[in-house]
Amino acid sequence: MIRVSVLNASVFTAIAFNSLARGQDDFPTATSTPAKGVVPTPKDTIPLDKLKTLASRQASAAYASDRVTTPVIPIVVRQEHPDGPRYQEATSYAFLVHSMKFASLCRAGDGRLVLVGTGWTHDETDGRGIFTAHSDDEGKTWSPPREFHRGLERPQPISLGGRKLALIPGDDAGFLAFSDDGGETWKDKTPFPKLPDGRVTYHKGSMLVEDDTVTGLFYCEGERRGGWTAYSLLRRSRDGGRTWKEGIWLPPEWSTSEGAIARAKDGALVVAMRTAPPDDYPSYSDHWRRITTARSMDEGKTWTDHQVHFKYGKTHSDLIVLRDGRLLLTYAARMGELEGHMYHGIEAVVSRDHGKTWDWDKRFTLFRWAMHQSMHSPCSVELADGRILTVFLYHYHAPWNKGVLGAKGYPLGITSVVTWSPDPN
Repeated sequence: MIRVSVLNASVFTAIAFNSLARGQDDFPTATSTPAKGVVPTPKDTIPLDKLKTLASRQASAAYASDRVTTPVIPIVVRQEHPDGPRYQEATSYAFLVHSMKFASLCRAGDGRLVLVGTGWTHDETDGRGIFTAHSDDEGKTWSPPREFHRGLERPQPISLGGRKLALIPGDDAGFLAFSDDGGETWKDKTPFPKLPDGRVTYHKGSMLVEDDTVTGLFYCEGERRGGWTAYSLLRRSRDGGRTWKEGIWLPPEWSTSEGAIARAKDGALVVAMRTAPPDDYPSYSDHWRRITTARSMDEGKTWTDHQVHFKYGKTHSDLIVLRDGRLLLTYAARMGELEGHMYHGIEAVVSRDHGKTWDWDKRFTLFRWAMHQSMHSPCSVELADGRILTVFLYHYHAPWNKGVLGAKGYPLGITSVVTWSPDPN
């Protein structure tokens, strides 16, 4: 046992005190030698005035309350290729609306992009609101959200020419509404017509507008076939979306539900629909379903080039015709595959022969998300410069959260935009 006498303890205390009094003189001082061959630090080149408009000045890094979207950031878009994947630098941003979901957009006749979405632009205990926003600069900036309805409907805007728009209900009973001023105001809100037998039809996907004729791909519930109860049909309006008296049922053996429709340059109607998974797959859940495409040269009476794509996990088709005549199909990959790994994201593929075949070996991966599988509702428009603006929903899921929304495991929505090129260098 070591014993310290009172005298020795006093001496030790005095030594320690003197050392502290002298400061760092009793510690060695490091020296520095200039580095040899060091690569210079990259320069910060964004001007301060511009940086002030992009970066938060809050200690919490929160965005200013008057911002509608985050700043634009670079994002990598992958394209498959027989010789190996290729990549392009695209751009992306997210909307700063609490739990924003189910966004869709259209281009008005004057070029304005009009977006309709849902979210909490008010107290989250007071119900979800439906709002519009618009962009007059090709999606670079957006007007503040303007709420015009409270409810769970998921309406989709379509352009009727000039500044005239219509809202078509989504995958709910919903309502029709019309605007004469590019989405600034909405009027004539009426229930969407049911089928003659009283059944409600549902919709999700791009629609076809040709003068006063509007054609959409809808579905309704019917007699169960295996695990499938959906039946797809074309519904058509001849008066700008106000009445819907025409309909054609699609082949029930396809086992399809909602989908998108476009008019190819060769005159064909082209459809892309959500489809049941194979009978021996684990679930009829949304997440297990896949995509069917087909063409019709007689306005939907008969169909050719019917194909089922993938085995599982692809939903929510969006179809547009590019100015050069190609078809662009954008869809949600709830169970996609990259390099042998499952992932969740948004994908796109081109058809060069009016929907007869698709360039699956050159498809694009626009976005990837690890947190939640329910990728949702992509919607694309072609910009004036030939690039594509794609808006889509994905989810933030925090089951450990015990707040107002988290108490029931409610997944919060995030809505983002990716602007990319279908013809990268």
